[in-house]
Amino acid sequence: MIEQNTQFQLKTMKKLIISATLLIFLTSCAQIQALQDEPETYKSQEEKVLTEKADDRDLNLPSGSSIIENSGQGILGSLGLGSGTNFEVNSITFSVALDKVGFMPLISVDSTSGIIVTDWYSLDDGQSRIKMNIRVVDQEMTDESVTVSLFTQYLDGDRWIDQGINSEQSLKIKQSILSSARSLAIASEL
Repeated sequence: MIEQNTQFQLKTMKKLIISATLLIFLTSCAQIQALQDEPETYKSQEEKVLTEKADDRDLNLPSGSSIIENSGQGILGSLGLGSGTNFEVNSITFSVALDKVGFMPLISVDSTSGIIVTDWYSLDDGQSRIKMNIRVVDQEMTDESVTVSLFTQYLDGDRWIDQGINSEQSLKIKQSILSSARSLAIASEL
């Protein structure tokens, strides 16, 4: 009887050891598979860090954005000055425009078409708000190279009342973008 009890305990112990070993093996395999299933979407560690920073600032950059892709070329490369492409100045103007609206939440940023669309940004303790659409049209840095539309609304009770485009402020923002882009382009040529 004692011998049967000992044999039963040994069989149970063997089953327990085998089960534990299999469980550890399967868990390890599952972790390795999870790492292999994770796609490698970044070309470099710097690109990964820049993408994470953009996500932290709620920048909705499209995948393959030239702002992130050009990060490995240094600051001049990210501004389009290092590669000798046709869009060198356009990249400077676009980067300046993006920097100017960096305090606002962004809905869409498309560096290929030169379009930046912000979300509504509250002013006056939430009694008014603004939204901007910016388009960098060409690389010439003339008044026709950038279009800015600044939309305004004010709160009336619980409804937002549209005030249309504020042309005066739109022009001031456009001039600020062009002035900064021109200064940066001149400084980069030195």
